[in-house]
Parts: sequence; structure tokens; C-alpha cells
Amino acid sequence: MLTLEGCRDRQNRLRAKLSAEGIDAVVLTDHLEIYYLTGVLLCAFPAFHFPAFLYFETDGGSWLAAHTGEGDALVDDRVTYEWHIMSTMNPDPVRQLDKAVASRLSGGKPVSRIGWQEEGLDRLLAETVDARLSPDAWAPVDDLLAGLHKRKDADELALLRKSVEVDLAAYTRAQEVIEPGVNELDVLAEAQQAAMKEAGEVVYHGGDYRAGVIGGTARDRKIEAGELYIIDAQSTYRGYWSDLARTFAVGGQPTDLQTSVYEHLAAILRDVPGLVRPGESATGLWKTIDARIREHTHLADSGLIHHGGHGVGLRAHEAPDINRDRDAVFEVGDVFSCEPGAYSDDLRAGIRLENTFAVTPEGVETLSDYPLDIMPFKG
Repeated sequence: MLTLEGCRDRQNRLRAKLSAEGIDAVVLTDHLEIYYLTGVLLCAFPAFHFPAFLYFETDGGSWLAAHTGEGDALVDDRVTYEWHIMSTMNPDPVRQLDKAVASRLSGGKPVSRIGWQEEGLDRLLAETVDARLSPDAWAPVDDLLAGLHKRKDADELALLRKSVEVDLAAYTRAQEVIEPGVNELDVLAEAQQAAMKEAGEVVYHGGDYRAGVIGGTARDRKIEAGELYIIDAQSTYRGYWSDLARTFAVGGQPTDLQTSVYEHLAAILRDVPGLVRPGESATGLWKTIDARIREHTHLADSGLIHHGGHGVGLRAHEAPDINRDRDAVFEVGDVFSCEPGAYSDDLRAGIRLENTFAVTPEGVETLSDYPLDIMPFKG
């Protein structure tokens, strides 16, 4: 889990930003933001979601209202609400939470300017805050929080590394079972089991698991010899995501064209650490990858038809976005995936390769050190 030391550092950075913006306190309801700042993961994807509420004062002081008081949380006070009756979940958890928040806010000191998440705050809770604290103004803090997330701390990197290991364990098992006639659902099931064994707990693993097409979830369909099997899958480990992609030749006999395009894309992916520098444009990287892909005669007219990757962290897609149509700037602390891809009917149906990287003061580190080979590995 995230460490309390790491959470304390993040709280200090948040307080500094809130002070600079003249914000007296902030209310947060996204369980990922609550985890990021307090260290308590109230519900991990894709488990049942119970609403929560963090009240965080700029000059010190904080409290958390949630369905449980379990787990270490870096707050001054905990408040709980009733989420079930004899293990039957209540149908109105937001209203239950609102009652607890209203009680805790009663008698609280008024605030002049309060921060809130446009993406997450329920109207009921917002009206309760407004009635109890009478703020003069509400200030959105979504962009402020997104800026904090771009810098991954040591405890976050540790969880990201483990998430990558979980994802790679799934890829290893998937390769072992890829054979003509095997059902896509069985490939996914074997990979999911391997991911959970590596994690030592229940985790999510899934994504693109279709052969012979550009992507999509696994189908009740047998894979065929000669197809290319793109697996572009994500795993979560204690709140943090990994996102990787590999492509395998079903039947182990790729065509010359499939092999040539695979080697071309693999060379681009291997070069990524040398293509990224702090302060440089992520759109610039997309353009470089697109141009490199077009150097192959089979791909000269198509190039890169999707994004070239994205940040990874508490969410599967974060900044920086490696995109033709939305720019970002690489910074020390970023963790991002990069995924050159190429597709055509002659390839049956394409190749996508993806690794995850961390931008450090010493350079760009590959977090997913794993073979790039079109031939499925049979351990």
C-alpha cells in the first residue's frame, strides 16, 4: 500500500498549492484521491464502490467519512456511516454518507474559499457543505490534483513496479496456452489466474484479448493459425495500474511480412528511452513514432492510427498523453506507456507493442523488461 510518509509529503505539496490559490479547505470524494493523500484504499477496482468524503484544511486538520474505519489513514479523525443491515447493502449510501458529513460539519468554522472536484462531488454533499460552512466561493481543484499526480513518489513507483510484474506474469501464461483451436476466453482465464497468483491476492486483469483483429475483449471463439494475437492488457495492484502490449503469431509460423513489421515496431519501442527528455513535447514523440512507422514500405500510407501511449498510475490513462491532437510535456517523475502499432488485412490484422517507462533524473527507465518476440514462449 501507499506509505504514510509518502502521503504526508503529498499532503504538504497539496497544502502549498492550496495556499498559493487562496483556498481554505478542499472536499474530496474520489476514492483514488483519498487513497493518494491518506493511504487508505477504501475499495479497489472492480470491487463494490462505497462513497466517501475527505475534508482537508489548508492550514492543518483533516477528517475522513467512509463506510469503514479500518486501515491506517493519515487524517486527524474518522467518521463512519451504516452501509448495510445484516450484510444487505443499503440502497442509499450517498444519503447515509451525507448524514455523517452533515453531523461532522455542524459547528465547523466557516470558510471563505473551498476547493472541490468537478468530476466527482455529488450535489447532495455539495449542498450540505454549502449550508454548514457558507463558503464565499467554490474553486475547482481537478487540474491542481492532476498536476500532483504527474510526479510519482517512491511508494507509488513500488506499487507500479509490482503491478507491471503482475501483468507480465499474465503475459507469460497467455503465451504458454496460445495454440490454434484454443478459445480466446480460455487464454484470458489462464492469464487472469496467473496475475492473481503473482499478486498473491484478487486483482483485476483484462483488456484486448482478440486474435485476428485490432482489439476488443476476449470472445467465445477459437483462435486460428496464421492470425496475429494482440494482447493489450492492464492489471491493477493495490490501486495502481499497469498497461502493456505484446503480439504473438498463432501457430508459431509468422509470414515474412508479419516478421518484418514486428521487428520494425520492436526497434522503435526499444529506442523510446533515448527519444524522451524532460521538458520536451509528448506530441513531438507521437510525430517521431508516426514517422518511424512510415519508414516501412508496407506502412508508408497508414502510420500510427492511434495514440502513442499515455501516463499510467492511479488511473489507467493519465498525463502525459502521447497524442497527435492533445499535447503534454514530459517531466521527471512521469510514468508512461508507449505503444507503437500497425495494422492491415495482410498482417491478419496487426501488431501492437507496449512497454512502461519512468522519467528519472538519470534518464528514462524501462519498467517492463520483458522479451519482444513474435513467437509465443512455451516455458
